[in-house]
Amino acid sequence: VNALEHSMSTVVPSFRFNAANHEYTDEDGRVLPHITGLLEQSGWMDSTWMDEDSSARGQAVHRLTADFDLGALEIDTCVSRYRPWLLSYVAGSTRLQRPEHLAVEAPSMHPHYRFGGRPDRVCKIFGIYSILEIKTKNKDWNVDKATPIQTALQAILVSATYPLPAEAWQRYAIYLRPDGRFRVQSHDVTKVQDFAEARRILRDYCG
Repeated sequence: VNALEHSMSTVVPSFRFNAANHEYTDEDGRVLPHITGLLEQSGWMDSTWMDEDSSARGQAVHRLTADFDLGALEIDTCVSRYRPWLLSYVAGSTRLQRPEHLAVEAPSMHPHYRFGGRPDRVCKIFGIYSILEIKTKNKDWNVDKATPIQTALQAILVSATYPLPAEAWQRYAIYLRPDGRFRVQSHDVTKVQDFAEARRILRDYCG
């Protein structure tokens, strides 16, 4: 399976992404599964618990951090109720020696499994190709058990575009709080089971 994923890296077909409804459509007009939906279908994620405030916070912080990484936002002139989370992200980025970003929330599609996704960051961290997932918190540090599976799916996805096998990607999640604090979690320790579960999900829900 890994060899097939890697061999497809130069033949990614065209697709359309509708950001308004988070929908991926292939060249024949078929709606494709996407990573969040796959996690929900497989029972790893339940979006019903998310309230309106946390959803709005997550979307806003993702926009701010994306603008920052794309050079479209100056920290000193940023006026937003979500600025504290942005400052936490900037502090975390500094600790990671300012990752070299290769793609910022760029939608893509896997040519073999036929699923779509939009990793928060495809980048180099300490010179190593990496996936970086951004999570916003309020007062706690609770770690979402689905996140390592999410980044494994993202690594499989990007391995169809970049000449690097999925397991060779470093995977991280950065958790942000409004008090200026952050935590970076590496998913390398659970690599074997993460990718086994990610591929099981793809076998069961894609195709």
